[in-house]
Amino acid sequence: MKKEYLILVVLIFALSAYLVFKKDNQQNYTLPEPVKIEKGEIDRLIITRKKTPIELTKEADTWEVSDKKLDKKYAADMTAVNKLLDVTRNLNVSGLISESRDISRYELDDAHFIEVKAFKGENLLLSFKIGKAAPSGNHTFIMLTGDTRIYQADQNFKNDFNTSVETLRDKQVLTFKENAIKQITLKKDGISKNLTAVPPKDETEKNPVSWQFEDGSSPDKEALSNLLSSLSFLTCERFFDSLSRENLEKNPPLLKIILENKPPIVLNLFDRNNGDTLVGTSSMSPYPFVLESYKGKDILSYADKLVKKEKETDKE
Repeated sequence: MKKEYLILVVLIFALSAYLVFKKDNQQNYTLPEPVKIEKGEIDRLIITRKKTPIELTKEADTWEVSDKKLDKKYAADMTAVNKLLDVTRNLNVSGLISESRDISRYELDDAHFIEVKAFKGENLLLSFKIGKAAPSGNHTFIMLTGDTRIYQADQNFKNDFNTSVETLRDKQVLTFKENAIKQITLKKDGISKNLTAVPPKDETEKNPVSWQFEDGSSPDKEALSNLLSSLSFLTCERFFDSLSRENLEKNPPLLKIILENKPPIVLNLFDRNNGDTLVGTSSMSPYPFVLESYKGKDILSYADKLVKKEKETDKE
């Protein structure tokens, strides 16, 4: 019995020593301290993949994205830019993954990594490389500039930085407040019709504005509401850079919409592929653009209902 107790005590001490040693062994490294970057401090961001850089620069309160090949700058999508800035500014290293420089395993080799550099003026605030997402889907493998070790950063953000100039461009081509529009002109199929907003006689009415055609008849209210809603914050699928706006507008549009505002807002839609592809120009965008198929079909459908309503009134 004494021998058994002695052996048990020895085993307990051995196990305790092993656990203490293992714990100490796990804590023999320190993680890099996060770089403190204040909100709004970054004014330039360079994202490079396969030696192709994308540069984002802050101009006043807006951001621009540069196409180095074409030597052009475009307004940037602020939602996308703010996401990139938030990840960069709040980058947090939560674990050391490897010291062996097995970079291919983590997609931090030349063929896969994405490099991010954040600046304030000419001062480099932070630089790091992005590899693949961790198997958990909640982390991303990264390397910090000047450090050969591979770390795990909070969040899965590689797809946010795996982007392009086209993706980062601001796709908004029309924007206005619906109650600011007082007159609408629709031109389609050789017909031009005007709609005018009529103020109420009683200002206490819940729906203070009604719409009328030139002859005093009323439009399809649902179609008109849907049309204004579709146009008030219209974004495109992509820009149509292979054709200039001037050349496109030499042809008569499939649909022309003029919204009286200060200044007037003009939208032209052109059929480029038997109705499947609608290319447009807008007085609020310098570049021709392609609409998503469903958006173009919806706008044409609403305009058709309004014009047909007027045609039916004429027959009556």
